[in-house]
Amino acid sequence: MYQEERLVEIINLLQKKNTLSKQEIIEIFDVSRDTARRDIVRLVNENRAVRTHGGITLASFHSAIPNYNERKIENKSIKEKLAEKAKQYITVHKVAFFDVSTTIACLCSKIPTGLEVYTHSLDNVEILSQKHATNMIGGKYHAKNRYMYGSQTLEELDTIYFDIAFLGAASINADGIYVEEKEDAAIKKKVAKRSACVVVIADHTKFTKQSTYKALDFTEINILTTSQPLPKNVETAIREAGCVLDIVE
Repeated sequence: MYQEERLVEIINLLQKKNTLSKQEIIEIFDVSRDTARRDIVRLVNENRAVRTHGGITLASFHSAIPNYNERKIENKSIKEKLAEKAKQYITVHKVAFFDVSTTIACLCSKIPTGLEVYTHSLDNVEILSQKHATNMIGGKYHAKNRYMYGSQTLEELDTIYFDIAFLGAASINADGIYVEEKEDAAIKKKVAKRSACVVVIADHTKFTKQSTYKALDFTEINILTTSQPLPKNVETAIREAGCVLDIVE
C-alpha cells in the first residue's frame, strides 16, 4: 500500500475512533515503526492530525484554514500537475470563470489566448491580465483570501453565462464540496448555475479536511480533478452523481 492510500485509511479510522496509537498503526497496516512514525509526522505537518502521547488524534473540526498567501506554498508541485491537467478542458473562443484558489491561480498562468476571462480573485486578475483581456467582477473586498464578494458580486454574475467555470474547494465530503465562508459558498452556487461546464480542482488533502459551508452537490459538478487517493465512500458518491472523476497520478 502506498503512503497516500495508507494516510487516507488512517484518517478514516481517526474519524471513527478519534485517536490512534503508533502501535495500532503498526499492527493494522503491518508496517515498521519507522514507517508509522513517518506517517504520523506527515499527517501532523499537513495539519490533518494532532500528535498525542504515543500516537495521533484527528484535528479539530474547525481547525484554522491558512490564509491565501500561506496556502500558495502548500503542495505546490501537486497544484502544478492539477493545473496542467485542467488546462486540457479549455478551448479558445470560450467565456471562462476562474475562482479564488491557489491551484486555479496556477491554472491562470497556463491557459491559452483567445478566451474571454472573468474572475473575482485579485491574484487571478494579476496573473491573467499579463496575457489576456481580463474582466474583474466587483464587490466588497475579502482581505484574508483576496477576493470580491457580496450582493454586487452576485448581481454582476447574474448578467453573465459562462462556457466553463473552474472552482476550488476548502474540503470535500461524501455529500459535496465545502468552503470556509458563507459568501464564498454563495458565489460558487451562483457561478455553477450560470455555467455550461463546472470543473472543480482540488488536491487529495481536501478529502481529509472539514469546512463549514456547503457550496455544491456533486450533481452540480461536471468534472472533479484531483490527486490520488480518495476515500472510497466519497469516490462512490462522486461517480454515482454522474460527475466525471479525473485523477492525476
